[in-house]
Amino acid sequence: MPEPNTVKSRIQLLVEGNDQRNFFEAFIDHLSLADIQIQNFGGVTDLRPFLSILVKRSGFRETVQSIGIVRDAETSAQAAFQSVRSSLENAGLPVPNQPERRFSGSPAVTVLILPGDNRPGMLETLLNETFANTPEEACINAFFECVEAVPTVSINNPDKARAYAYLTTKPNPHHSVGMAAKQSYWDLNHPVFDQVRQFLRAL
Repeated sequence: MPEPNTVKSRIQLLVEGNDQRNFFEAFIDHLSLADIQIQNFGGVTDLRPFLSILVKRSGFRETVQSIGIVRDAETSAQAAFQSVRSSLENAGLPVPNQPERRFSGSPAVTVLILPGDNRPGMLETLLNETFANTPEEACINAFFECVEAVPTVSINNPDKARAYAYLTTKPNPHHSVGMAAKQSYWDLNHPVFDQVRQFLRAL
């Protein structure tokens, strides 16, 4: 688990892993938002101990006015949200009743479960929707239909696989999905990111 960084901003945005950290750094810059400090809490099981340490950091109670937490739904958005609520309660922080709704408190807390709308999935699920109904998607669909017909091949994480397949169409296809956002490979103006925009601006 990564250690929480020294608290420097009144708005703390806690994200799951380096891909989300890079993606949200790019998105915050895209929206020209200020005074948001991003903290990578690691994996889904790391949020509880991460929050417990963060609230004890010097200056946390005096400085922090708003916390945003982002994590992937994986197989269940409801289970992911309940896990976040449990971690917040364990740390003695305000506990929202539903995702994407700012819960007033000291500090205020807002939770975003990706891809949103109570769906299963992850950041890559949302990213893949940015190239829906494009020629690239048609090619990617054909590729996966071919690959999945091979008896010895099993695609364990199709959302991640499709996102990386799309990145092969870009000048530097080796980038992670988060770093790709910093290269403007994802259309951050796309309507699929409306909830992300609202979440960040509400912090």
